[in-house]
Amino acid sequence: MTLDQLIFNYELAKANVAGSGSSDDRKTYFDLVGYYEKRINAARRRAAPVGIGMSRDRLSSERFQ
Repeated sequence: MTLDQLIFNYELAKANVAGSGSSDDRKTYFDLVGYYEKRINAARRRAAPVGIGMSRDRLSSERFQ
């Protein structure tokens, strides 16, 4: 599943939580929101270039080891 599809499903699940009539439906959709959020975060981590979030000093020192 692409990142765009994951984000679409995440937004759809959030809309379904807001529009659900029963507490059972709300719990199901709320669980889906968390599920898609985890998958989106994992996909973003996989797609991030190496070195993002590292300090310049640490990145430089790791290159020359």
